[in-house]
Amino acid sequence: MIRIVGIQRSDDPNREFVLLQNQGSRRVTLRGHGVVSEQAIESGCDAAFFPKDDVLIPPGLFVVLKTGCGQNRWGRTKDGSNVYFCHMNRLEPVWLRVRGPVHVVSTQHTFVERETYSLV
Repeated sequence: MIRIVGIQRSDDPNREFVLLQNQGSRRVTLRGHGVVSEQAIESGCDAAFFPKDDVLIPPGLFVVLKTGCGQNRWGRTKDGSNVYFCHMNRLEPVWLRVRGPVHVVSTQHTFVERETYSLV
């Protein structure tokens, strides 16, 4: 279960980020999750991001969703822990101007078209 554990707002997109953590007991893929402000849901502003990375996040590990530009990759924190850096590649701050709650959304299931088989 991916949860938001912090938001660093800044007028510099390269210093702005949302800190996420897998607080569940299983590895989860980052793809299929999104970070969305309530303001984006209500008014359609661009304070939302849906990573396309098909990377598995182990239990307890963090994802730093950076607003600025960069390459998505695994890295290490100052204390040596693994962390996944994901970039929105935006040139302007996103979370600085957002007021109100920010949510993690995820798909609960997917729809797969079934083929019809006939028994003859």
